[in-house]
Formats: sequence, structure tokens, C-alpha cells
Amino acid sequence: MTEYNIAVVNSSSFGQVFKEHWQELEQIGKVDRFMVDPDIPGPELAEKLKGYNVIISSVTPFFKEDFFENKDELLLISRHGIGYNNIDLAAAKKHGTKVTIVPPLVERNAVAENAFANLMALTRQAVASSERIKADHYEDRAQFMGNEFSGKTFGVIGCGNIGSRVAELFQVFGGTVMINDPEPHAPEGWFEANPSVKRVELDELLSKCDYISLNASLNEGDTHMINAEALKKAKKGVYFVNHARGALIDEKAMLAAVESGQVSGYAADTMEVEPVRANHPFLKNSHFLITPHTSAYTYECLHGMGEKCVSDVKNIVAGKPLVRELTGDIK
Repeated sequence: MTEYNIAVVNSSSFGQVFKEHWQELEQIGKVDRFMVDPDIPGPELAEKLKGYNVIISSVTPFFKEDFFENKDELLLISRHGIGYNNIDLAAAKKHGTKVTIVPPLVERNAVAENAFANLMALTRQAVASSERIKADHYEDRAQFMGNEFSGKTFGVIGCGNIGSRVAELFQVFGGTVMINDPEPHAPEGWFEANPSVKRVELDELLSKCDYISLNASLNEGDTHMINAEALKKAKKGVYFVNHARGALIDEKAMLAAVESGQVSGYAADTMEVEPVRANHPFLKNSHFLITPHTSAYTYECLHGMGEKCVSDVKNIVAGKPLVRELTGDIK
């Protein structure tokens, strides 16, 4: 009979809010939480997780080939989330490790709504103005000018599960909504249901949009897609929001663009290097609003994510098919 040892790695939320998820896993086997350096070398990570044959993983660390080469007893990595760019799927398949992610709809509303909330908070300087009241400077309120959303032009880069929801929310304001995605994966029938949304090339979107949301997945071609050259093409005064992957932007280029006034503001819930430390230059400029990767932190979303991870473990134990299992040749 197989003994199951379960490692919850770099997830600060699984089993914390919904403790029943942790308790359900304890009925299956030993469960431990590990918080490791996001860039821990593969062999070192494998040694730390020696004896654990099931992993519930966050967005870090990175499970690369050198990890799997030292971890053949691993049966399952269940992502406590929807992204999987931190897992080498081909290496996992080679070593007999199954990889799963949560269904798209679990995170759709939570992430899209948070992107929307952070963008509006930045544009209307909600955080900065609130801090002035706390400092007993109510009379400074005229300093906190913002911009309206109604009738503006909105852009969404990456029209998949979450990007399509962001585009829906933008339509509330009655302006033009543009999307750029060479291979959009919006829900079936989405384009027919949203005929006013325009598909355009990236350069057109950059040059015309007042607000741009980054919702692309991360691959080699998308890394630093918003770089110095792209930002020069953007409409002067544009606002960006990024709740997808931090590496979609070149952070040095974005800082320079904000400081020059080319970009009015940048809101992000995800950064290229996490955790973000207090000395990051974005945190010293009021035209940035950075939150600690909390887009999925709604009660509804976290419950759904936890339920999925628990069901993955139960299914692997029972020898049942896994839902949202990924393979090494996935596109």
C-alpha cells in the first residue's frame, strides 16, 4: 500500500482560510508546509522534499528538469492556481509526475475584478488620498486629481479566460474595447456575444488606448513584451495594469516611462521577482500601485482552488482520472 506524504510548497493560503482542506488531506497522509526561496536550485529543492510524493504548489518555486532528475518518487504536482510556467511539463511527464491546474472559471472573476479595482484605485489615487487623511492632511485633497473611465479606449493584451472577463468589465464604461491576442482562448461563443470588441494589432492597441490590461500567458515570446520600444509607441498618459505575470514587462523601462510622464501609472499584482521587497523602486513612486499577488484572494476563489487540490489528491490515491491534467506537449 502506497504511503502518501504531501508537501504544500510556497502557498501561504492553502489550508489557512479553509482549514477543512488541510484536514481532509491529513486523512490521506502526512501533510507539511514548506516556504522556500523562489529560486532554490532544483537538486536542493528535491532534497528538501525527499520522501514527499505529492506536492501542492504555488507560483514558485520552479520545478525544472534538474529537480525531476532527483525526484522520481513524485506522483503529482497540483497547482494551487491556474498558471504553470514554473513547471517543466516535459520533464514531469518523463519522470512520471502528473501536473494539474485549477479550472479556468475558478479564478476568472476574482483576478479580473481585482485588476479592475487596482486600476481604478491607481487612477483615482484612492490609496494616496486615504493616506493623507491618516496623516491629518485632509485639506490636501486638491492634490489628488484623477481621470475618468467613461467613454475612453481600453485595451486588453491576452484574451483568454481572465482577459475576456476584463474586456467585459471595460465595456461597462461605453468606450471602445480593443484586444490583442494571436491565439485568443476566450470562452466558447465569447466573440459572438461581444461583437463590439475589436481585435487589433499590438501597435494599434498601444497607440490608441487610455487604459491597458495585461492578461497574456508567459512564454519565451511574451517575456518583456512591454519594453522600452513598446512604451514609446503607447499613447502618452496611458495607464497599465498587470495581473498576469510580472515578466510581461521590462520593469526598468516601465519605471523610466512613468518618470518621464509617457505612462501615467502602473498597477500590478504580480512582479518579475517575488516576494517584492520594500526597497523596490516602484514602491517609492506614487504613480505605481503594487499589491502582493492577492488577485485570487476572495473567499469564493480560494475555496474553489482548495477544493480542486484536495480532489486531485483524492483522485491520485483512488486511481481516478485527474481534472485539468497537463501534458508535456500542451500548447
